[in-house]
Amino acid sequence: MNGHHIKRRTVLTAIAATLLVTPLVTTNTVTAQAASVKPSASVLKKSNSYYRKHAKALGKQYKFAYSAQTALKKNGKAVVWVNTKDTKLKQSVKLAMDYWNHKLGKKEFTQGTKKNHTLTFSVSNAKPSKNDTSDAWWTPGTKKVQVRKYYYDQTTQDIGEAMTTHLNNAFYKKYAATVEAKAKALLASQGVATTDKDYTQKFNETASNVETSLPAYQTLETQVAAVRNSVAEQGRMYEYASTIAHEFGHVMGLNHSPNKTDLMYFESGTSRVNSYSQVTSKTGLKTYNPVTATDKARAQLALKIYVAKQK
Repeated sequence: MNGHHIKRRTVLTAIAATLLVTPLVTTNTVTAQAASVKPSASVLKKSNSYYRKHAKALGKQYKFAYSAQTALKKNGKAVVWVNTKDTKLKQSVKLAMDYWNHKLGKKEFTQGTKKNHTLTFSVSNAKPSKNDTSDAWWTPGTKKVQVRKYYYDQTTQDIGEAMTTHLNNAFYKKYAATVEAKAKALLASQGVATTDKDYTQKFNETASNVETSLPAYQTLETQVAAVRNSVAEQGRMYEYASTIAHEFGHVMGLNHSPNKTDLMYFESGTSRVNSYSQVTSKTGLKTYNPVTATDKARAQLALKIYVAKQK
């Protein structure tokens, strides 16, 4: 896994009868084109008998893992018990469910309780190892979607640093020339020549004063403070919504997609979480849905096959 944790590898763990097994990362190279894993409209309109008869072939072509569909009810839907007290994680889980429900046009995922659920979402305290650097996983045998606390805890800082860097870079790209010109003009008006031995020191001091006097600098300071106080944490909420939605894709029986733009690609996430404007704007991540048309069609087919098998 990359150290910045913007895009993280997620895994679908092997089936375990009763115990949580060590997550296994699939590293086989996939060369198929994205179109090959997107079911056509005609395939999505076949009969239940067709789906039962051709389930194996369809699973191979569209990369399904039927053995992972352990949390689905007979109607193909799942009920999630969110077993965490973390408010932001609860928001992430809800948003992850909303992503799929909106795209599928139905309530595929609903929130349950400790006594009424088909799968559990929780936080794992397991530390990463050399062979397992996943930040989230689905374990069909225990019917658990989990995120790793180790990475979750450090993500706010990672996003905050990236977001602050982006804000600073944008400010200096826009105002560097203005600050430099004003600083040079002020020094010239004071009779300070560029040949003076302490010109560099005076220039830096003057430029700093010019910079901090700009209204835009006050805005920058306000934004950086907001990143520290709440915006970076909100960015993490969005990042984990995508990560958890990826795991919900595994719950429905989807293996990884070869298409890098799909939510079900083996690395999920978006660099938008590092953008102050994307996290805070009404037209940014608030309107974003990482589930692509291919993700949607694959989920629809996987669920149709599952339901057909129940009849």
